[in-house]
Amino acid sequence: LQRFDLVEMARDVVAEMAPLALASGYDISFEPQVARVEIKGDRDALVRALTNLVQNAIDHAGGQGSVVVRVDAAGRIDVIDDGPGIPEAQRVHVFKPFYRVQATGPGAGLGLSLVQEIVRLHGGDVSVHDGPEGGSLLRMRFPLAGTGASRRAS
Repeated sequence: LQRFDLVEMARDVVAEMAPLALASGYDISFEPQVARVEIKGDRDALVRALTNLVQNAIDHAGGQGSVVVRVDAAGRIDVIDDGPGIPEAQRVHVFKPFYRVQATGPGAGLGLSLVQEIVRLHGGDVSVHDGPEGGSLLRMRFPLAGTGASRRAS
């Protein structure tokens, strides 16, 4: 595990995913709330986790609208879309292997399970919320470098 900047990592993922998002009909934006947030972890694994969340937003948010990635000073990364959202009754299941909210479409239902495992191995948590203007907000939260404490999602 190494120290790295969560803001820089998220910026890199958004830049990498932007052509796919735009080609799929979405505006994509990166909204860091701070200039730098340092955590300790496996950067490559967290790139995969964030890429998965952005890919899910592109695949399941209805083919138009926006995808927003935010990083804040508390070590949280939010991926927000303005698609149909995830019904509250299904949120408890979305991190189970092979569970899919929609029976059709891409994927085998393993992505969010893998995201949860990667985040858990980093002492963090991942949760699903309503987006601020509808849609979904998926939040990964990590302990800041030097704190070593895990926190529960809000």
